[in-house]
Amino acid sequence: MFRAELLKLRTTRTPWIIGAVALAGMVLTQVLHLVLPRTLGALASLEGPGLTVGVQAPGAASDLVPGLAAIADLGSAEAQRGMLDLLGNGAGGAGSSGVTALCMLLLGVLAVTTDFRTGGIVPTALVVPDRLRVLAGKAGATAAVALVTGAALALLTAAGLVVAVGTTPGATLALGAGEALAVWGRGLVVLVLLTWLGLAVGTLVRGQVAAIVVVASLALVEPLVQAAALVLTGGTSAATSWLPLTLGALASTGQGAADLLGGTTAVSAWAALAGLTAWAAVLLGTAAVVFRRRDLA
Repeated sequence: MFRAELLKLRTTRTPWIIGAVALAGMVLTQVLHLVLPRTLGALASLEGPGLTVGVQAPGAASDLVPGLAAIADLGSAEAQRGMLDLLGNGAGGAGSSGVTALCMLLLGVLAVTTDFRTGGIVPTALVVPDRLRVLAGKAGATAAVALVTGAALALLTAAGLVVAVGTTPGATLALGAGEALAVWGRGLVVLVLLTWLGLAVGTLVRGQVAAIVVVASLALVEPLVQAAALVLTGGTSAATSWLPLTLGALASTGQGAADLLGGTTAVSAWAALAGLTAWAAVLLGTAAVVFRRRDLA
């Protein structure tokens, strides 16, 4: 089943398009990382007796300054970890593109809903009566595609970091090889888990359009909820840190948007990875039970 599902993904255009979009989003994020310090520097140079750039305000707004400074300093460990983030969120969610996460969710959704839409799931189930084996084959194939895509993303992040350090005066690599490999390794696991979340949603919803709407809504709404909670609590809320996409971002780099507001991330990288694994296990397990019991016709 694994080879059959992998052949199906390899010979259709959708996974290739999803991978290309993920790579394009990463290129855009890396460019933003390179442009941001220069933009902030240009704005700072405009400040004078008659002009003040920025808003001086008490509370959470003033706490943004150190966080933005850390992101703008391409020689800092925080900024460099953000550049290596395979999700393309950047340091403290600075990029917040969400493109890679959405692509992985869609990959999982389309891997199963396409069979339901075309009716191909019925002959597949006749040839392989064990439905858990069918679902396991899809999980393995989508994981393989996610890993290949993640490897390409890692190469782009490495190139972006080299360019950033090479073009920034006084900047040096602040991350050791072990730390960089850890960021990439956790990022690859996160990509696979997000793909399985999409696979679970597609198996439960079955309708292709409806499943796409569900994962797109998750990718759009969750960052808004996270941002609102952080602003209202001044970066002290930990409840929204356990949402799936937020866990993915925390697991990848160990840095969260709370750091920008002068707060601290309440969930460690490994705890976030465990939390996201739990989300995937619960949803995929539920999907497996439903897939076995529900009529495919």
